Amino acid sequence: MLYTFTTFVTFYDLYVGLLKAAIAAAVSLSVLISLDRLYRVLKYARITCRTWLTGQKPEHEFGARPLPDPTHFSLAYPKVAVQLPMFNERAVCQAAIDSAAELVWPRNRFCVQVLDDSTDVHTRDLVDDKAAEWRERGVAVEVVRRTNRAGYKAGALKEGLEILSDYDFVAIFDADFKPDPDFLMQTVPYLVDNPEVGYVQARWVFANPDESYLTKAQEISLNFHCKCEQFVHFASGGFFNFNGTAGVWRRKTIVTVGGWKSRTTVEDMDLSLRTYVNGWKAVYLHDVTCVNELPASFFAYRKQQHRWTCGPVQLWRKAAGDIWASGLPTMRKLDLILLYFGVRKFSTHWVSLGFFCTLVPLSIFTPEVSIPLWALVHLPVMVTITTAMFTPKGWMHCILYVLFENAMGIVKLGAVIAGMLDLKGAQEWVVTTKLGSSDKRPGTSTVSQTRNCRMYAGEMAMSTFVLTAAFYGIFSVNKWSFSIFLTLQGLVFLAFGFNMVDCGGLLGGRLGANQNAAATLKKAQVRQVEVKGYTAPMVKRTFTL
Repeated sequence: MLYTFTTFVTFYDLYVGLLKAAIAAAVSLSVLISLDRLYRVLKYARITCRTWLTGQKPEHEFGARPLPDPTHFSLAYPKVAVQLPMFNERAVCQAAIDSAAELVWPRNRFCVQVLDDSTDVHTRDLVDDKAAEWRERGVAVEVVRRTNRAGYKAGALKEGLEILSDYDFVAIFDADFKPDPDFLMQTVPYLVDNPEVGYVQARWVFANPDESYLTKAQEISLNFHCKCEQFVHFASGGFFNFNGTAGVWRRKTIVTVGGWKSRTTVEDMDLSLRTYVNGWKAVYLHDVTCVNELPASFFAYRKQQHRWTCGPVQLWRKAAGDIWASGLPTMRKLDLILLYFGVRKFSTHWVSLGFFCTLVPLSIFTPEVSIPLWALVHLPVMVTITTAMFTPKGWMHCILYVLFENAMGIVKLGAVIAGMLDLKGAQEWVVTTKLGSSDKRPGTSTVSQTRNCRMYAGEMAMSTFVLTAAFYGIFSVNKWSFSIFLTLQGLVFLAFGFNMVDCGGLLGGRLGANQNAAATLKKAQVRQVEVKGYTAPMVKRTFTL
């Protein structure tokens, strides 16, 4: 008995020591991630103040003279193609072709290439009908179909680009993106006047952020990425990745850096990284926006986040050697390898689930272990507020955003591990299903289309673990400060596990649903572009942002 007791104490002491070490490491990593994010926010403030004082925006470093009247000087315009990659996008495929065909550009210097890998017969018919309609109206719209989906989106873009050998620039839009008619007029001049620029990226804005709490959390996250991260990286002369859509490429750039590759699930980041490493420049236009739809389905969102999280880790593993061997300055190499990939694309996801949702609950059961309140509350609150400030009234949804981000930790950490070990799931490429909510009239609902009966065992297991720790903290050790957070987090895990965040679920109702129609109409911004010499249906359209 004495031997058994002694062994137990020894193992318990070992467990306590390992837990303390893990918490110390997690706190240090959390501080590093938080300081990196706060540093970018401060740089954003500095750049914004400089712009306000001098009137010079970062993109003003690159000249962009307005193009002449397309009616009288069409031959002065470069040839531009628009690529629309899609796969079974029944709800949005025709609207995507409409938006592309209505872009203002001389028709003898312009074409739309629909890269349709759809297997659904009805979707194919919709695409063919819409393409034929625009061809009758004088717009060159070509539908390209492959016999297989090799390389997924990258494979489709690569095959389509081979057909566009006599085009100078290529604009790319995913099926749910709706550019304003003057999109090309605002972006292409930066490529025309700056031969060193390889691509121009516009900023994303969202049509349905109030669709549910899930879409609101996505808006906060993506607004920080689009308004702060991308903008700061561009303004500082660093690397910012092409977002896969809502941008224009110089065809020569794509060809010279090796073309589209399907070695990862983030073909856009792969191409833009090779572009940066090979000395090309890129322009991020904060003031040029393109509206798109956020996934309102939790299943679709999971698949999207798995791809977006796994891909950068795959790329980090495969491209780190090329980055180090490149001609970039040493500090740029270290910034890319350690900060951009190591901290932002890898470590962040370990802290979210590993620290806040695993080590913190374990500490509740271990009185010998303590976590400083500043690491659990003060620093995360500061980071959350500075993240949410890039979304109008984002502070109202700060707590929601943090809880949802932590609950997605299971998906993201699994994706990180798959990408690092090159597991089977690392090559999974599932198209994010869009429901065309951005095309619906104010007040309409997508409930019937998105609600489903899926349940997720991982989230349910985490809910049980976190709620058990919360109740133990409340009733046994009186750790209220930790337990309140853990109770909320456990309930969100439960909602995710039972799929209550889809439209129609417990957390799937519209934000401000009672006044949804009035609010949408009040916020609507109407833009109409008229160009002489073009028929009204081709260039006149109303957009609700």
